[in-house]
Amino acid sequence: MNNWFFNNFWIKIVSLILAVITWFYVNEEIVKEKHMTKQLYKSSIINRVQIPSYGVKPIK
Repeated sequence: MNNWFFNNFWIKIVSLILAVITWFYVNEEIVKEKHMTKQLYKSSIINRVQIPSYGVKPIK
């Protein structure tokens, strides 16, 4: 019964470590993307407020 745990023990440990590192990396990338999206949204709103388009006709 205990043989399944100790069979290829070091390979299991290395794969667990790689899985945890990958999880942290992907999680950090998701947080960065959310932050960039928020920042882009805020900057687009600020640009619309600061630069009014009085007298400018829309391009068709």
